[in-house]
Amino acid sequence: MENVLLLKTVVSFFVAGVWIGGFTLLAERLGSKRGGLLANLPSTVLVALVFVALVRDARFAAEATDAVPIGMLIDTVFLSVFILLLKYGLVRAAVSSLSVWFVLAYFAQRLHLSNIVFNILIYVVVALGVYVFLEYGVGIPARGRSRKRYTVGSLLVRVFFAGGVVAGTTVISSFAGTYWVGLFSTFPAVMLSSMVILTVNQGVEFARATGKVMILSSTNIIVYALGVSVTYPVLGVLFGTIVSFITAFLWVLLLHPVIQRLSRE
Repeated sequence: MENVLLLKTVVSFFVAGVWIGGFTLLAERLGSKRGGLLANLPSTVLVALVFVALVRDARFAAEATDAVPIGMLIDTVFLSVFILLLKYGLVRAAVSSLSVWFVLAYFAQRLHLSNIVFNILIYVVVALGVYVFLEYGVGIPARGRSRKRYTVGSLLVRVFFAGGVVAGTTVISSFAGTYWVGLFSTFPAVMLSSMVILTVNQGVEFARATGKVMILSSTNIIVYALGVSVTYPVLGVLFGTIVSFITAFLWVLLLHPVIQRLSRE
């Protein structure tokens, strides 16, 4: 078990580090609209559910996805708090949004809402409401691409920071029950590290504009979780993961024209 946990932590560190580091760089090159869509593709949840399936079994991992919509609902609140408070400072935004996440996760675990249809409905309503509020209420405009050049050292710092955040989440999720596994598989490690990296490298406004798009793009995590719940028991871990990820990616492609129309310059 200890060897598996070590392997899981190391893999999540490097996979997530390279993934998030690469996609935040791509987000800067593509602009906030396209970047926000790509930066939130399944990574933490992918690694967490794969190893849960390997350590326990595929059906256990599939059952853990029942909590994913509630986890993403909490992530939506986390990211909206981060975006709203970011203008008051990065540290304040990070500490406050993480505090909100842990409080909401605690109450979610106590309530143990496991009806996946009901959970998805709540999530969709909140995610759409938050996006509309940020887009038209707060008025956060989209940002264009950046041509800023980076040194190898700065890129490595980006990778190690993102990998460290996700690896820590992976360790915590390894000691939890089914519902907590579902919640921690959606811990906003990608959102947190992406927002910190973008704020430091591109500034507050670019990070807020990208985070706004990530609110809607996070729906691909729900699509991925639904895919896992169906494919893991039938196709197994490898093919279930591949099919679920492809489905989530196709969902992001479908969202692209929607974001282009909704998001203002």
